[in-house]
Amino acid sequence: MKPVRMTASPLLPAPSRTALAAAVALAAVIAIAGCSRDATPAPSTQATAATPAAPPAAQFEARLNLVNNNGTVRYDGTVDSDVSRKAIEAMLRQAYGTGVTGTLAVDAAARPAPWQANLPQFLSAFTMPGAAIGFDGQRIELGGHASDSDRTALLARAEQLFPGYTLTGLFRGVGSSSPDAAAQALAALKTGASAGDVVKALNQTPIQFIDGSAQVSPDSLAVLSQAAKAIQGSAGERRIEITGPAGAGEDLALSQQRAEAIKVQLIVNGVSPASIETKGHPAGSTDSGASFRLL
Repeated sequence: MKPVRMTASPLLPAPSRTALAAAVALAAVIAIAGCSRDATPAPSTQATAATPAAPPAAQFEARLNLVNNNGTVRYDGTVDSDVSRKAIEAMLRQAYGTGVTGTLAVDAAARPAPWQANLPQFLSAFTMPGAAIGFDGQRIELGGHASDSDRTALLARAEQLFPGYTLTGLFRGVGSSSPDAAAQALAALKTGASAGDVVKALNQTPIQFIDGSAQVSPDSLAVLSQAAKAIQGSAGERRIEITGPAGAGEDLALSQQRAEAIKVQLIVNGVSPASIETKGHPAGSTDSGASFRLL
């Protein structure tokens, strides 16, 4: 029996074995890389949250101020759109022709003017020199100088065209049998009362101001108009000194400015500037209202 010869499989040369190992390793790396790419999550398709919208600007009432300066009407104010501006300026030109001047600002935060539609009918009655009118939303203030008959006529027109509006300033007390409570002492004066009696009545008549300012409150404009009549109608010497009101913590300068504001209102209503002097309360004074005295 012949012995069986076992023949071993020929071995690859060493360089070939190295190349094969490298190829296998490379294939494994590629496979792993492919798996890694497959496992990478897809970009999120969730919509990015929208940026919150900015809160709307605080709104305010549309305003229009008119001053009749000896027949020339000057205006200013703020309205909601350029369309409104052009319409209102056209109304003013229609009412006063070339005797009107001014500018209106446009601000999108302004509310539409509720008085715009009936403004032309009111302008036809607002023709008295020295008078001033201000529209502020559903509030209308008459200032400056206006005779009793003019005040009555304007009040009737305003009540007809703007029912439910707040009518203040020189509109107050018009057409009422009982005068404003603040003017009771002035109303009690007889024609030709002495200057001393007028001053006594003035000191019983509170004059109000906008808090922290030297602007006379609209509620006191009619009172000062009545005070001017009493001063002009008084007998004898009428040189009067006004001391401006001052509250706790308010300084001399503000008190002086308030005295000047009272003087201006009296002059607007016919009192001679030469007959009025003004001064302020000393700094640190306690609460005090306006005071009047003969010089």
